[in-house]
Amino acid sequence: MDVMRLKISKLEHFCFCSLLLLVFWVPIPLASNRVWAISIFEVWSALLCLLALFCNSRNGFNVVNNKLKPFLWLIVPIGIFQLWTIVQLISWPLNWLNIISPAAAKIYSSVEVMHAPISLDPFSTELSVIKGIAYLMIIISAALLVNSVQRLRLVLTTIVLSGVFQALYGAFEILLNQKQSLVFGFDIGQAATGTFVYKNHFANYLLLCLCLGVGLIVGDLHSSPSGSWIRRLQRWSEGTLSRKMFWRLAIIIMVIGLVMSHSRMGNSAFFASTVVGSLVALVTYKDKPRAFVAFIVSILLVDTVVVGSLFGLNQLQQEIVHTSLATETRDEVVEWSLPVIADFPLTGTGMGSYASVFSSYTQRAIGYYDHAHNDYIEFAVEAGVPMTLMLGAMCLWGLWLCVQVMKTHNSKTLKGAALGCFMAVVGMLIHICVDFNLQAPANTVTFLLILTLIGCFSSIRAQRRSSGNLNV
Repeated sequence: MDVMRLKISKLEHFCFCSLLLLVFWVPIPLASNRVWAISIFEVWSALLCLLALFCNSRNGFNVVNNKLKPFLWLIVPIGIFQLWTIVQLISWPLNWLNIISPAAAKIYSSVEVMHAPISLDPFSTELSVIKGIAYLMIIISAALLVNSVQRLRLVLTTIVLSGVFQALYGAFEILLNQKQSLVFGFDIGQAATGTFVYKNHFANYLLLCLCLGVGLIVGDLHSSPSGSWIRRLQRWSEGTLSRKMFWRLAIIIMVIGLVMSHSRMGNSAFFASTVVGSLVALVTYKDKPRAFVAFIVSILLVDTVVVGSLFGLNQLQQEIVHTSLATETRDEVVEWSLPVIADFPLTGTGMGSYASVFSSYTQRAIGYYDHAHNDYIEFAVEAGVPMTLMLGAMCLWGLWLCVQVMKTHNSKTLKGAALGCFMAVVGMLIHICVDFNLQAPANTVTFLLILTLIGCFSSIRAQRRSSGNLNV
């Protein structure tokens, strides 16, 4: 029995290491936004989930149920969303479809079919189902495997290190005047993209990593008074050699990458999420670190102004100033998408069908748009308003849980992680107003993992309360 338990423990440890490797890998093959790349992720996440379930079900499925309970606020909406996507693929009699989705029934009746699905692009919806199930499996895997403060910190560390790698890769390609990417041979413009193809997806990924990096540093700040100048100098000298300095350097590198992406809303979303997160933390944070305000000010001023001025902030400002509604067509894409929502308010047109449907609603030639450049609009078009509101409520509940952790927990690490996750969710909710970041698998996986970490706060706290160790 002890031998079997040891083997299961080693397998479970292997699964956690595999999760960390997957987190680092997902952005590398073009943000996993190609069929071959997302296929690797889907197979990887499926095997990981099965192994994680196997390791945790050896003592009965009640153990699995208990471990997943703190994550029901996340698993249930994501699961319902995948079920709804499957429903969109069911072939209904036309008279039934006319009740469920009159606009879809009208379109299918014009081609004289007897049965038809809700989705207007079934093939794309099938791909979305497979991808969505893989997302659900990675949530379950993380929920089962991230079961301690140490593992939580390792996941955060992996995401931040991935962001540093992306920032360095993207910045060096620009500084070395590369015309094509070093690995995949894509043309490189004036903006850093890392291993991503689209600069705004790259900026959004760095935004998420930056927010978690801020959380790691805040979790390491001292909350007790120094007492004397000698003690204060001792802490300063220790800080220059501690992991806080490493994370500080990591944040500076990622800020450089973010600025060099020339993403207007990516930079704006990071600034806004930092301000919002700081204000919320100042009001709710239990035992605020004494250097918290100074640290946040340094993020806003030193990083974004001083460092940014050396690596392209002025060029970014010029892009913002010279952008006009006359040359920008994304606002028209959003405007012309509203009639689609009006025609398919409850059912949507089918996940992944936006590119197929939008072309019939355009009013003039503005180029090819396969996404709405607004994820709120795109989800409402494809999945319907009710499903979109459900996902929005899920994200808002995650923000509320972060606030509760900052307000009530004793653990510096968990409170810092909660602040980082809060900022990341706020930043994502801002950025997707003007872009389609949730259509890039790397960004979606990272965002869902951040939401999963929010659920980990409750499960880890329960374990630590039972052990009596609450201050780590």
